[in-house]
Amino acid sequence: MRVRILGTRGNIPLSARHYARHAGILVGGAVMLDFGEASYLRHEPGAIFVTHLHPDHAAFSGMRMPSLPPIFVPERTRALPDARLMTRPVTVGGYRVIPVPTRHSHKVRSLGYVVEQGRRRLFYSSDLLTIDRRYHSRLECLDLVITDGSFMRRGGMVRRDPRTRKLFGHAGIPDLVDFFRRFTRRIVITHFGSWFYHNIPASRRQIGALGDGVRVVAARDDMVINL
Repeated sequence: MRVRILGTRGNIPLSARHYARHAGILVGGAVMLDFGEASYLRHEPGAIFVTHLHPDHAAFSGMRMPSLPPIFVPERTRALPDARLMTRPVTVGGYRVIPVPTRHSHKVRSLGYVVEQGRRRLFYSSDLLTIDRRYHSRLECLDLVITDGSFMRRGGMVRRDPRTRKLFGHAGIPDLVDFFRRFTRRIVITHFGSWFYHNIPASRRQIGALGDGVRVVAARDDMVINL
């Protein structure tokens, strides 16, 4: 399984060489997970799976449905009315894509995705606060996790909706590493927040130091991982 990380930048104004493009993962040329840049369509994937309907993950503006591959979304959107609602596993080009409900925003629904090919399994979540225990069984025996780098501090940024009282936001990278280490021995951090850009070499070292028995690395634009 060949995995290419197309972009690593969160929804922030800061940018840098190798960390300039918004969210996107290409698996084997067939499966695209998020497309934060319309230019990613040049890769001509067999299908696109969107984690949530924030613009840095779904660059719908100016797009025309007839020229697009099938696009799967967590909820209906007027921006792309012909997109397909992702409710069950989908097979594309020999890859099986399994939805995993996640918690991130109080305004939009979100999914992570397990992608399987033979015995190889990866999970991609992008922005993430938590995953309910009832979905943990879908995360067993992962070869790779690719997840949220919005906040380095433990505890991340968590808020409570005053109306519903539900929590939303981002877990910190240390929290995510602690959570995912039970499911994998290899974690790649992407979707970086402003903290990362202030001193990129130091930020990469901070991420790498979180391993403690698990390999944890910072992604970069166009990084290729072979599983």
